[in-house]
Amino acid sequence: MKIIGISGSPRQDGNTDRLVRQILDGASTAGAQTSFHHVAELNIKGCTGCTTCRATGLCVLKDDMPPLLLEILDADAVVFGTPVYMGQMTGQLKTFVDRLLPVLKTDYTSRLVKRPDMVWVFTQGNGDPAAFRTYMDQTSHFLGFLGFTPKDILCATGTRAKDDLEKQTDLLAQASQLGVKLVQ
Repeated sequence: MKIIGISGSPRQDGNTDRLVRQILDGASTAGAQTSFHHVAELNIKGCTGCTTCRATGLCVLKDDMPPLLLEILDADAVVFGTPVYMGQMTGQLKTFVDRLLPVLKTDYTSRLVKRPDMVWVFTQGNGDPAAFRTYMDQTSHFLGFLGFTPKDILCATGTRAKDDLEKQTDLLAQASQLGVKLVQ
């Protein structure tokens, strides 16, 4: 089983990265092969809207996205993580999501043959877990349209400082268990 973690946080090794890695660690202990990608460290250009990829499955842009897309096509599960910026995912992750267009064929069916399980991880400074839940559900639903199988949304609230997640031991345990569940 292959599980990929994608962090859209511009902050390296912050709360979002650590929460995604916690899920991957749980999956790894259950026998999964895992990989982690920090989008802000990659060279991923914005989609040009040429739609060539809809017919071919291949993007014409030469950057770090095509090999990552191949890895996603082969994955059994993907964990997407982002801090909430202005009520939404970060710009870095939005650029990445826009570049997932090659998974849709011209007839709007998915090239994600495995229909990989998908987990969303959101971190937010706001202490109210319901504050952005509508957006979180909508985002999960949209990626379901692309061919992912939505499994869970994990939201870490009150995570303003870089180490705020460490104080949420119950949530970290929940993340580890979620990783194990992805493998079972």
